[in-house]
Amino acid sequence: MPTVQQVIDRQAAQNITDTSEVKGLSLQIIAEMNLLIPSVLVSIDDLNVDASPSVNSVLQPAAKESLRRAIKARGGKVIDLNSAYRTVAQQHMLRSFFERGTSGIRRAAKPGFSNHEDGLALDISVADPDNPDNDLEFVAWRTALEAQSWEWLGLSDPFHFTFVGTGTRDDIGDIGVKAFQQLWNKQNANDQITVDGSFGPQTAARMNQSPAEGFNASRLLKLTTPAMQGEDVRKVQQALVNAGFLSTGQVNDLYDTATEIAVQNFQDQKGLGKDGIIGPQTRRALGLPG
Repeated sequence: MPTVQQVIDRQAAQNITDTSEVKGLSLQIIAEMNLLIPSVLVSIDDLNVDASPSVNSVLQPAAKESLRRAIKARGGKVIDLNSAYRTVAQQHMLRSFFERGTSGIRRAAKPGFSNHEDGLALDISVADPDNPDNDLEFVAWRTALEAQSWEWLGLSDPFHFTFVGTGTRDDIGDIGVKAFQQLWNKQNANDQITVDGSFGPQTAARMNQSPAEGFNASRLLKLTTPAMQGEDVRKVQQALVNAGFLSTGQVNDLYDTATEIAVQNFQDQKGLGKDGIIGPQTRRALGLPG
């Protein structure tokens, strides 16, 4: 199982960026945040949103309700999200790429200081970032979002909107760092670090040592090329058969398109993030360990 540092080194060498590789660890950090402060972040998967696998579909409650109103104003249309809440693990990746000058990252705040870590930011799709006014769908979403207190960053980052309405917290970045520090301490009794919400050298070093797929976690299963295969895939497929989302004839030990669709349908029924990825929450919902 690769560490966060190994993922960063490999992606930097390939000049790519894919924060979904730390999705397992990110989900554990979000869960820890909600242990520190119940419902500090809430799922937006019940809204009409379409998000990429790397997106953590959670926001602060007030931001979620504002997004709900913007979607309603557009007649319930689906909004395409490139980014929403970003964990400290994902921000650490982006900051590392920025400092190295790799992976096409032109700007990245220090971990704990990005407004994506506040649970108040969205990146939405725009066809022509250099001339966003030419994209009528983007203009319509911008109008709807701005009417609900979402502030557009402008041409410097045309994808980005920040919720500036009332009823929000300004310490979510610190809570995210504390959550990772607390998670590390739970897993490393003989290597404790201070839980202070400050992402200093000690915390960065532990982040780099952390498993990208999460502590004590089973392999994160998702659709890839070539397809993931193995006994763990078979167990997931069999669980989907037992739940009525896959037929016996589709059990083939390969995490293929049919399996991804079955997982998405299962997640949708259970109110989970509909990303087609088998992480800790989906495993538990399927009655599997890990």
